[in-house]
Amino acid sequence: MHRARPAWRSLILHGVLLAGSCVFVLPYLWLLGTSWKMDKEVQSDTLRIFPRTPVPRATSPYVDRTTHELKPPDDVDAARWSGTLWPLLRDEIARAVETWIDAEARRGNRRLQALSRSADHQDAVDETAEGVYARLRATLPGAVWTQDDAAVVRAVRQAIEQRPQMLPDAFNPGYRYVALSRVIVKDTNYGMHDVTGRTPVDEFWRLGPDPAGVARLAYRSEDEQPMAVVSYDFGRGEAFELAADFELPVEFPRGGDLTALPPAASDRPVFKSVAIGVRRDETWHELRALAEINGELYRSAAPKYLGEDSFLEDSFQLPGPDDDRLAPKLYVRLERIDAGPQYDHGPNVMRLRVQVSRSTPAEAYWAKGTDNYREMLAEVPFWRYLGTSTFLALANIAGTCFSCSLAAYAFARLQWPGRQLCFALVLATLMIPVQVTMIPSFVIYRQLGWYNTLAPLFVPACLGIDAFAIFLLRQAMKGIPRDLEDAAKIDGCGFFRIYWHVALPLMKPTLAAISVFTFMYVWNDFMGPLIYVNDQRLYPLALGLFSFMAGKEMVFTLIMAGAVVMTVPVILIFLLAQRYFIQGVALTGVKG
Repeated sequence: MHRARPAWRSLILHGVLLAGSCVFVLPYLWLLGTSWKMDKEVQSDTLRIFPRTPVPRATSPYVDRTTHELKPPDDVDAARWSGTLWPLLRDEIARAVETWIDAEARRGNRRLQALSRSADHQDAVDETAEGVYARLRATLPGAVWTQDDAAVVRAVRQAIEQRPQMLPDAFNPGYRYVALSRVIVKDTNYGMHDVTGRTPVDEFWRLGPDPAGVARLAYRSEDEQPMAVVSYDFGRGEAFELAADFELPVEFPRGGDLTALPPAASDRPVFKSVAIGVRRDETWHELRALAEINGELYRSAAPKYLGEDSFLEDSFQLPGPDDDRLAPKLYVRLERIDAGPQYDHGPNVMRLRVQVSRSTPAEAYWAKGTDNYREMLAEVPFWRYLGTSTFLALANIAGTCFSCSLAAYAFARLQWPGRQLCFALVLATLMIPVQVTMIPSFVIYRQLGWYNTLAPLFVPACLGIDAFAIFLLRQAMKGIPRDLEDAAKIDGCGFFRIYWHVALPLMKPTLAAISVFTFMYVWNDFMGPLIYVNDQRLYPLALGLFSFMAGKEMVFTLIMAGAVVMTVPVILIFLLAQRYFIQGVALTGVKG
């Protein structure tokens, strides 16, 4: 009589399985979460699996209240810290911050003048105070924090008076703003022309049509770089625009297509791209560039975003030969979208427009989540590498399944002298390390003229070299009833027709398992392409992503994005073939 399993045992068993699943999934969640993060989130002291949620604020400039992490000193207990010490320190540091902001505003610091009158004033004081404390915590001796509260406050006050630079250093990391700086025109002869160098920045950039008054411009210099700082309020509208007119220092190609240039034009410089210095405010609003020249309107084919707070040059380039090269494409294409006399501003005069449109929270999350992937895909010829890896995977799967199933059929169903000895020799090859055959294989393939081709990466699979696949298929074929084979012989089938019409259809589960194994090996194979392929055009995805990551060892976000791209196809293949995979492995132990 069957006895039911006690409920407590089922609960324990399911709990252990669930815990094991969570432990298994956790590294993949960390991998995926890191690929969505910005560099500064990875470098933070706090370990977080998932990234910070982007906030597409409606107003800018603003103060980010998440820059600094408040931690008590090592030798101070939590009760004293939260009860008395931190309130006293916060008030003392906040007074120093308020004094500094007022003094800077009186000296004419426009940034702090505007901040002192805005709703972000208290946020700025609190964020700067926390930043000052973080610097004091890292620099003051540990013995200072073990004194009584009054002594700690005096030590903090003295440290701020001795190092006043701590105040702006603590304020700047949390202050977010948008600014445009210089514009660089690049030509086909690799010349670079600063078209803002001849015009003061306050005369170069101007606001476009803005009847709702969404944006305002202010001009200042930072690190000896003049810039136009944008203050905007999307509560009044959904977009704003900045524009600049300048004469191109080089000729603009007719039709805006560099591929159509005549051979004679290769010796004289022609306009190729324009780069705009943009300071971002981490709101993830959408930015696009438009160019009007010679009666034609060009627009960036893909958006940029006001993402991680930093000064970067966004490059926008005309279609041309660079689009088909394997070099990193660190630019966005300019595509011709309209024409008319309204886009003609004089001979060789370009009107450059920068449009910023408001992003919804969902659009901001999508922009941040895909930012590292867009950068990674821009720097590598991803689709070429993916096509090569897909071809190698399919070729190896087809070759392995066909050749190994033929060999397995011969070992399992045919009677011939030396069959057992040959099968033992096949299994013995499983004990030979790959490193032993690496050099002889390379010499053979080079003599065949296969070096720097894809042939060494898929032709051997067609020759039945996978002993493990032969073993699996042989064990499965031994379970086929002999009656099926006899019936086929009565119907006039030869050995090959029995193999093709009887044995092979019954091997689908086992072939699915072998296909999964082969796909995982070929997809992740790095050593084989590294040895036999020297042409970047023939790189599979594993080697191509490695070449992309070379020199980016510390850019973990891009590395994780590349790792996700490599991992997702393997997981999908396993999930799709899971039923056949498990069935195929199980059937190998069934004896007919």
